[in-house]
Amino acid sequence: MSVKSFAVVKSAAVASISRSEYDQLVHRGRAGAVPAIESTPVLDHWRDAHPDWRGRHWRFVADDHDVLRLHPVNVARAERRPLAA
Repeated sequence: MSVKSFAVVKSAAVASISRSEYDQLVHRGRAGAVPAIESTPVLDHWRDAHPDWRGRHWRFVADDHDVLRLHPVNVARAERRPLAA
């Protein structure tokens, strides 16, 4: 089934995760940057269905049957800590 066959329905808000959680998922191969996805129809569908998605990151999320599904995700900016004096 192609992405084009899905009806565009505005869905729930995109999940937001911390930068450290995202880095751990990337290390395990379960998340990445959008340029890693070459399928434009997928990105177009996500942009239409998730207007609050920043368009930069994705991750795999397990469904009810433990099947990993590709989802858009927003990643929080890294915390800036003041330099020690």
